[in-house]
Amino acid sequence: MNKFLIPLTFMCVHVAHAQESRELKGKVLDAVTLKPVVGATVVVESSAVAEDIGVPNQVQQSALGSLTDAAGEFRLKVPSNLKYVTISYVGYQRIQVPVFQDHKTILLQPSGESLDEVIVTGYTDIKKRKNTTAYNKINVADIKQTGVASIDEMLAGQVAGLQLSNFNGGPNSAPQIRIRGTVSLNGTQDPLWVIDGLPIEGTAMPNRIDKDDLNSLTNLPIAGINPDDIADITVLKDAAATSIYGARAANGVIVITTKRGKPGPAKLQVSANTFVTQRPDFGKLNLMDASEKIDFELLMADRTDLNYRTDKGAVMRILNKANALDAYRSGGLAALSPEVQQSINQLRTQQTDWGKELYRQAVNQQYSASISGGNDGHRYYLSSGFYDEKGATKAVDLRRYSLTLNNDFTINDRFKAGINLLGSVSNRQNPIQDRDAFTNPSYYVRSVNPYLSIYDQSGKFNYDPDIEGFEKDTYIPFNAIEERENTKYTLTNKALKAISYLEYAILPQLSLRTELGLQFDENKTEKFADQESYNTRKLRAATRYYDAASKTNKYFLPVGGTIENSNNSVFQYNWKTYLKYNKTWNDRHELDVMGGTELRRSKSEIVTTKGFGYNPATLTTQTLIFPNSTYQNDSRFVQYRKGFVESSYASFYGNATYTFDRKYNLYASIRQDGSNMFGVDPKYRFLPIWSISGSWNVLEEEFIKGKTALSDLRVRASYGTQGNIDRNTYPFIVGYYNNITMLPGNNEGTVFVDMPANDKLRWEKTQSYNAGIDLGLWKNRLNITVDYYNRKSTDLIDYSAIPLENGFQNVKVNWASARNQGVELTISSRQIQTDKFSWSTDFNIAHNNNKLLKVLANPKAYSLETQVGRPINGLYVLETAGLDKDGVMQFRNQDGTVSSFEEFYGLYDPWAEFLPGYISQTDMTAAEYRAKFKYKGSKDPKFVGGMTNRFRYANFDLAISAVFNLERWVTRTPTYNPGFGRSGAELHCRSVEGGSKGLKYARIGKYKF
Repeated sequence: MNKFLIPLTFMCVHVAHAQESRELKGKVLDAVTLKPVVGATVVVESSAVAEDIGVPNQVQQSALGSLTDAAGEFRLKVPSNLKYVTISYVGYQRIQVPVFQDHKTILLQPSGESLDEVIVTGYTDIKKRKNTTAYNKINVADIKQTGVASIDEMLAGQVAGLQLSNFNGGPNSAPQIRIRGTVSLNGTQDPLWVIDGLPIEGTAMPNRIDKDDLNSLTNLPIAGINPDDIADITVLKDAAATSIYGARAANGVIVITTKRGKPGPAKLQVSANTFVTQRPDFGKLNLMDASEKIDFELLMADRTDLNYRTDKGAVMRILNKANALDAYRSGGLAALSPEVQQSINQLRTQQTDWGKELYRQAVNQQYSASISGGNDGHRYYLSSGFYDEKGATKAVDLRRYSLTLNNDFTINDRFKAGINLLGSVSNRQNPIQDRDAFTNPSYYVRSVNPYLSIYDQSGKFNYDPDIEGFEKDTYIPFNAIEERENTKYTLTNKALKAISYLEYAILPQLSLRTELGLQFDENKTEKFADQESYNTRKLRAATRYYDAASKTNKYFLPVGGTIENSNNSVFQYNWKTYLKYNKTWNDRHELDVMGGTELRRSKSEIVTTKGFGYNPATLTTQTLIFPNSTYQNDSRFVQYRKGFVESSYASFYGNATYTFDRKYNLYASIRQDGSNMFGVDPKYRFLPIWSISGSWNVLEEEFIKGKTALSDLRVRASYGTQGNIDRNTYPFIVGYYNNITMLPGNNEGTVFVDMPANDKLRWEKTQSYNAGIDLGLWKNRLNITVDYYNRKSTDLIDYSAIPLENGFQNVKVNWASARNQGVELTISSRQIQTDKFSWSTDFNIAHNNNKLLKVLANPKAYSLETQVGRPINGLYVLETAGLDKDGVMQFRNQDGTVSSFEEFYGLYDPWAEFLPGYISQTDMTAAEYRAKFKYKGSKDPKFVGGMTNRFRYANFDLAISAVFNLERWVTRTPTYNPGFGRSGAELHCRSVEGGSKGLKYARIGKYKF
C-alpha cells in the first residue's frame, strides 16, 4: 500500500506545479496594538506534500505556506484557482482569508487564551480569565520613553494607585514608590521588586524625601537593567496577588519579565536615540537683575529701623567703608561723593547670568542592540546597551553599560532548563554639595546677588561675602564655580543577577521546578574635596584649637584635600522548589495547585574610610593627630568604619485555583515565613500569610452570552493578610560602641544602650479587603476597571512608654495601627483603528485615605510627626499670625489666641541681672513643644494618576503623557526669608514709582508668616 501511495502523491504534486499560480502579498498586524505579528503562518490547507526521508515505510509531509517577516510582511505563490488561505499564530484566533488582489493588511484578533492574557506573578502564570486579584500589567513597548534611564521612572502615571516621587533631580536617581498608601511607621515602605522570579535585595529607600539633596547618591538594584530588555511589568496590589510573597509584600510587588528568544531565524534589533536636557528657565521666576537689586539695597539702607546684619549687600558695604551711611540717609544719592556714587553705579553693570553658569542644555545618547532566535531545543536572547545622560546641573552625569543573556533549553519532552544573566556597570557623578543649603545650585541660583562676578580683576575666584558660611565664628569663602571644579562625588555600581531553573514533567499534569537566583551588587562611592574648596576650608576651620604652649590658634587638619571612600557590597541567594499540578475533567472543572519551599539569605557589608591631607598627585594622605580626646568620636574625623547586616528566611507556601464551567473562579494561597530577624520568642518565629479570593465571569452565563455589546465582564473580591518587616528594629539589646576619656590620656571603650530588648517583637501585619469589576465593550475597544480596597495594618512597631524603674523611658513594641482605604479607576480606549492610523487613550486615577488608628509620638522629638486620626505623612506646622508693631513674628495658639514670640516659646533672660540682653532661654520640654504644632494636611496627594494618548500613522508614533498628584501639601523654602538675612536676587521684581529718594524701588511683597 505504501509503495502505491508515494508515486500517486508525487503525481499530484507534478500536476499542481503544472497549474497556473499567482503571488499573494500582504501584512499581518495585531488587531489591538496594530503592530506586526512576526512569524505568523500563512498556509494553503489541504496542500500536504509527502517527501521520502529515507526511512522504510515513512514519509514526511509538508504544506504550501509562508512566514511573516519582522515587518509582518509575507509573499506566497498559490494556485490561481485557490479560494482561501489560513493565517494563524500562537495566542491569536485562526482565520481564513479569501484570496485577494494586490497588497492586503490582515488583522489577527488575540484569542481569549493568548499569551498576552497571562498574569506573571513570579511563581506561576495565571490566565486572565481565571484571575481573582487586583493587578496591572504593562507592556513596556507601550510606555517606553526616550531619555528615561530606568524602568521605575516609566511607571509614573501608568498604574492606578502607584505614587512615584523623585528624591532629587539627578539622572537615574532612585525614586520613592508607594502602592496603595503607607502601611508602616518605621519599617520598609517600598514595594518588593522581582526580576524573572528573583526577589531583589536592597530596594528599600529612605522614608523621607529631600528633593534638594544632591549629596546623597543612591541606586536601586533594578536601575542597571536596560528598559529595552524588559517585555512587561506586572504590579500586584491586593492580598490575593501578593500573599505568595509573604512578609515582604505588604507594600505591593512589582514583577519584571525580561525578553526571551523565540524559535525562528535570528532577529537583530538596533536602537539609537538622542535626546536633549533642557536648561531651567529662571526667567519665569522674575528675579531681580543687578540694577533692580541695587535699587532695593538703597531702599533698605535708608531704613534706620533695620539694624541687623548691616554688613550684607554690596551697597551697605560701600556706604560703611566710605562712612557715608548717615549722609545717604539724610540727603540721598546726591549727598554722596562722586567716587561712592560711581562705585554703586558700577554694580549695575555687573550682571552675571547664574542660571547659565550653574545649569546647561545637554545632548544625550542612548543605544541598544539585541539578537534573538533559536529552535525547538534552544532559544536565546542577547542584548547590550549604552546610556549617557548629562543632567541639567553642570557636572551632574550618568553613564551606564548593560548586558543581558537569556537562554532556554528543551532537553527532551520532560526536561526544560534555562539561565538568565543580567549585568550592568554604571557611573554617576556630582560635585559635593555641602550641608549648608546655599551651596545647592537650585537654591544658590535664586539667592546669589546678580551683580556678583565669578572672578575678580586679577582672574582669581571672587568669593560671595553675603553667604552665612561660618565655622567657629570664622567666615569661610565660597565660590560656586570653584566648588564645582574642585570637588567630585562619584557612585560606581557593578551588578550581576544570575537566575537558573530546571523543570521536570513527572506527568503531563504534574511538574517539578527548581530555581536558583543569585544577586551581586557593589556600590562604590568616592568624595574628593580639594584643599581650595569651601568643603575642606570649613572642615579645617572646625579643627581650630588653642595651643597653650605657643598661645596661638592651630589646626589639626593636615594641609591638603579630603577624600572619603565607601564600598557597599550586597549578596543574596534565593532557592525555591515547587510542584505544579493542573487537571481538567468533564470540560467543566479546572484545578491548578502549586506548593513548595524557599530559602533566602542575604548579606550587606559596608566599609567606609576617610583620608585627610590628601594629595591627588601622589595619591597619599597624612596622619590625623588630635590635640585632645574631644574630637576622637566626632563622625567627621572617623577614619575607618565597617558594618554588615545579615538576614535569612525559610518559607513554605502553596496556592490553588479552581474554575467551574469557565464562569466561577476560586483562589486560595498560604505561606509561612521564618526569619532570624524575629523569633526570639518561638511563638512569633513564623508568620502565616494567607488569602482567599473569587471571581465571576458574567459573560459566560447563557442569559447574556453574545447578546450585548459587552466583551468582558468580571466581578472580583478578595480578603487576606500581608506581612512587613521593620529592618530598623530588633528584638535584642542594641548597643553603640564609643570611646570616652575617664582619666587624662586613658581611653575607655563604652557601649551605649538607649532602649531595652523586647523578645516579643514580631512581624507587622496588614489585613486587606478588595472588590473590583472589569468591564470591556465593543470587542474591548473600551476597557474599564474599578477597585475598592480597605487595608488595616496592625502590630506596627512604634514607641510605648514604660515605668522609669526599668531604667528606660520607652520601648519599641508591636502596638501601633493604621488604615488605608481607597478607590482606583482605570480606563483604556481605542477611539480610531485603521490600517494606517490609530488613536488610543489610557487613563487612571486613584484616591487613598490614610489614617493612624494607634500611635505614640517619639518622646525625644521636638517636632510632631505622627498623631492619632491623622495620616502617617501628615504635615504639622507652627501657625503664625503675622508681625507685631516691631516687625517680630507672632504665633497663633491652639485655642486661636495670638501670642508674642517670647510668650509662645516661653523665653526669658537668665543673665538679666548681670548681662542683660545677651542670651535668651526656654525651659519648654519636648512634649510641650510638640503640643504647639497644628495639623495642616497630608503630604501624600489626595488623587494620583495619569493619562496617555498614543497616535500612530504608518511608521510614525506619537505619545503624549501627563502625570498628576492633586491636593498634596508640601513645604518650600520661601522666596524671601528675612530670617536668613540674605540680600540676593531671590526677591521678586516688583517696582513702584516714588520713594523718599526719588528712585524706583523694588518693594517686598506681603507675606503671611
